[in-house]
Amino acid sequence: MPTETVNFDQHPLAPGEAVPFFIAPGVLKEPSHLTPFIEVEDRLMVPLLVLGGFTLGAWAGRAQPGEVDHVYYQGRRAMGNARDFPNPGQEGIRALKEPIKKLTDKGAQTIIQITSLAHEDPLDVIPELAEIAVASKPTAVEVNLSCPNGVGKKGRFAPPLYHYPDLSEEVLYETRQRIGNEVTLTIKDGPHTPSLDVAVDRYSVQRFVEAVRPYIDAVTGINSIADQPFPEITCADGRGGMSGPIIAPIAKQHLGYWRELAPEVAYLSCGGIDSENIEIEAPERLAAGALRVGGAQEFYRTRQPHLLVERWAQAL
Repeated sequence: MPTETVNFDQHPLAPGEAVPFFIAPGVLKEPSHLTPFIEVEDRLMVPLLVLGGFTLGAWAGRAQPGEVDHVYYQGRRAMGNARDFPNPGQEGIRALKEPIKKLTDKGAQTIIQITSLAHEDPLDVIPELAEIAVASKPTAVEVNLSCPNGVGKKGRFAPPLYHYPDLSEEVLYETRQRIGNEVTLTIKDGPHTPSLDVAVDRYSVQRFVEAVRPYIDAVTGINSIADQPFPEITCADGRGGMSGPIIAPIAKQHLGYWRELAPEVAYLSCGGIDSENIEIEAPERLAAGALRVGGAQEFYRTRQPHLLVERWAQAL
């Protein structure tokens, strides 16, 4: 539980009277993806939309044609994902400027998420991408420090930046230097655990918090639990990030540590939430100090994400 009470009512990402939800990255990347939300008649039913993640150049993702890059186990309520954020790159960010304006005029909020790849220097790429993202005028820009994007040594996914607090701090410092202090800047944090069977490493979270908190206005947690085995995935050596309701306990541990260690930083909680548990998970996480609750995997698996938001709202 939070160690002190902080009022986030005036935070740029606060839901106000709208649904306290957000759609996490990986679902919405093209202007056409935003059209259903622009057309929703009741703006209070439009969640915070996190767009991306985007890389500097267009990125095809991990899978080759014909390979399987994700799988969902209904019985385990777990998803395996080795997609590696395929996206149209910086031109995709620029293409979102007009639909973002329409959403903003409607009173809806947006975040553009940006990231770097394993073969790139994040100190060069992320500040440049942040500047490009700011030009499309979202409510906030999110730096993804949590995904093992791209292939590192020996053909395996490279470790995400959150494993390196000092480098994460330097990246955020350079990003602030580029975009200034008036932009709402958020980050995506990883789970700080190697598997479901290992508790979140509080010391690891603390080191990361201490490094990044001077530069950010909000944090989203958690990303999927990386590098888990999924035999049905035919790329990435059959390994990928684990998400879905199965990771909910890890997500709530992470939320608790951030509220304890950085109560002044707004927290968006995802990881483990879907239609079957939203009635329990959403109130619990909001009561624990989350500004919003959200997810990606269920939104990715449905053809009509805007209608899924309505089902979540009805469950509350």
